[in-house]
Amino acid sequence: MARSLERSVKFVRPGRYIMNMLLFLIVVGAIIYYLSPWSPQPSPLLLDAFEANPALNGLILGVLAIGIIYNLRQAGVIDPAVRWVEAFRESVDPARSRLPRAPALIGAMSRLLLDADTRSGKLSPESSRAILDSIGTRMDEGREMGRYLMNLLVFLGLLGTFWGLLETVNAVAATINGLASAGGSPEDAVSQLISNLREPLSGMGTAFSSSLFGLGGSLIVGFLDLQAGQSQNRFYTDLEDWLAGMTETVRASGKGGASYSADIADGDLVGAIQALEAALAANTETQIKAAAGQTAELKDEIRALNRTLIRVGGKE
Repeated sequence: MARSLERSVKFVRPGRYIMNMLLFLIVVGAIIYYLSPWSPQPSPLLLDAFEANPALNGLILGVLAIGIIYNLRQAGVIDPAVRWVEAFRESVDPARSRLPRAPALIGAMSRLLLDADTRSGKLSPESSRAILDSIGTRMDEGREMGRYLMNLLVFLGLLGTFWGLLETVNAVAATINGLASAGGSPEDAVSQLISNLREPLSGMGTAFSSSLFGLGGSLIVGFLDLQAGQSQNRFYTDLEDWLAGMTETVRASGKGGASYSADIADGDLVGAIQALEAALAANTETQIKAAAGQTAELKDEIRALNRTLIRVGGKE
């Protein structure tokens, strides 16, 4: 049963998740091309937005490129791990001498599997739990970097927004002061006002362009992070099912004659939980009876002490 369960698990490669990521990037690239000056219907929208603050917007695009590459890599690291597990499962060499080097994601698992292979070929429940915890921790550590890049894009967009608003406020104050101190005809004042409004408009361009690039980049990185996370979660689920077929049966007995069995190899988790609940219930009942007996003895001692005190008080 355990061997058939082990063989029935089919690991899903991350190719389809990477394909979803690439298709999404192609759609984003098509939208950018349509809004660029090089499209069949040229539009200066994105180019003008980028030139509002090239330094900050260039930094945002750089962080976006790093986030795209990182999330593609996070999905890609699953494929070597799947290949190693399949090579281990299909290997007929008892010494496992032809196995490739295990990737860092499953380094601890490979050592435990090879060590168990030299003994009984079965893993203990503790070893299986340690393998899953180790892989889950490494996956979570990798995802933290992706979430940080996504939040960094939002932060840079907000930074540009406040930067642009600050420039706008300062430019409006300077324009008002210039009009108050300037003399001349009303026509000259209107011309000067129109000329001085270029600074506030430039600040608004910085605010809105950085928000556009920051939030748009966060949307792109967020979708890629979602696909990479789904790829890793699918590998984790398949690995958990596969390890269930390699885990030895564990039997334990509780106090008061109650016993339970957890046959992880057969996947009978429901029966194991029910047996464990029965054992705990038996232990709890034994403890309640023992506590009731101790309480009765304590009451008898208290009554005896009261009678002794009454007799001593009567003699006095």
